[in-house]
Amino acid sequence: MDIDQRDIEKGALSEILPKFYPNGISYLSELNACRMYAEIWSNKRSKEGEKRMEIGHAEYLKTLEFGKRNKKRKSDKVRFDYFVVADSINYKVKRDVYGERKAFIQMGGRQTNAVFHKIIKAKTGSLETPSPLPDSEFHTEDYLPKTLELDLEELGLSQDEKSKKYYFEISTNSTDISNQYQQMLLLQVLGRDDIFKKLQLLYKVGRKNIRCLFENPGYVIKIIKTVGTSSIISRLCVAGPFHETLVFDFAGTPEEYGEACLLGTLITETEGPANSEGGSDEPQIDSYV
Repeated sequence: MDIDQRDIEKGALSEILPKFYPNGISYLSELNACRMYAEIWSNKRSKEGEKRMEIGHAEYLKTLEFGKRNKKRKSDKVRFDYFVVADSINYKVKRDVYGERKAFIQMGGRQTNAVFHKIIKAKTGSLETPSPLPDSEFHTEDYLPKTLELDLEELGLSQDEKSKKYYFEISTNSTDISNQYQQMLLLQVLGRDDIFKKLQLLYKVGRKNIRCLFENPGYVIKIIKTVGTSSIISRLCVAGPFHETLVFDFAGTPEEYGEACLLGTLITETEGPANSEGGSDEPQIDSYV
């Protein structure tokens, strides 16, 4: 996947989401791979930049060659804005062996993204806009998230004073993560390979901390206790701007992020639902990312 072959739209999620193929919207680890590539690209001329390329992703080097011939890149646009990704975020309550209610977060693929489904159904009258292309045309297997379910109490959360959400934070200058549940979640964030090399890459370009935000576990238990234990609370997964502290919000709402970005593949007139055969304008996806 070449970043410059993907589309970026910014606006209210209810307006921009129906413009994209639902299965063409980037996942969190895929977006972060694009952002890490953009860091390498923007620093490629320095000796330190060369070192970052060595410890980064070798498959980006061919794309860098392409970039030398194309000075106006989309890649930088992925770093400094809020992006909603396709990963599904659902909160649920389960009872432990002692019958005590515990709040869990369940993360997965687009198919269980209830917020996306609700918006698309409201705009189109159906759960999804048909796509003539399978998921594999938009994403490599490495970027399709596996279902992950974690007990919120096991994540070592504290309350964020500004947002009132709960969070954990780690330094990117880490060679080990003592909390295995935090590490499991970060593998979902950064991808399932070379996580500590990626952390060091981020640290060397001044991205010093990663903060992950969640719903208040007590709130989850209270609300679901009221409406029924079989219910879920669905939220958006939002990646904040690529600043010194990288913030990943796993408790986002469309109201909170009134204007955000999507990275993916737009539906065009020649690629609309009626054109099930695809055509000459179908998106070109390569294997660089």
